[in-house]
Amino acid sequence: MEKPRILIVDDESEARETLGRYLNRHMECEIFDAPDGRKALEILKTGNIDLMILDIKMPGISGVDVLRQAKDVSSKTQAIIVSAWDSRQVASEAIKEGAADYIIKPSTISVIFERISVALKSMNKFFPKSN
Repeated sequence: MEKPRILIVDDESEARETLGRYLNRHMECEIFDAPDGRKALEILKTGNIDLMILDIKMPGISGVDVLRQAKDVSSKTQAIIVSAWDSRQVASEAIKEGAADYIIKPSTISVIFERISVALKSMNKFFPKSN
């Protein structure tokens, strides 16, 4: 079993840590995190990331710009946007750039987990932890 490799990209450290802990408690996975788009692109270049959980509004490189550049760096990586920015235009642009999903914050962690599960199941990489 090859654990899915998940990259959480958010400029809020608490958001990264909370989601990472939740994922580790509920599924077999390897978590990476990045506080900004530049670091995310570095990680994408060096690792086989299966799924990227990406904020849109970050200092430096925006989430949409990360999506654009990620296609060249890691074409197999799927992306889910989780953002407080509720904009149809931005959501449409993110989907056009390859995002598999767009989730508006605040959203419950269980909803985010369900969307992550769906994405990983589509790759045959969802392995829930048994209690």
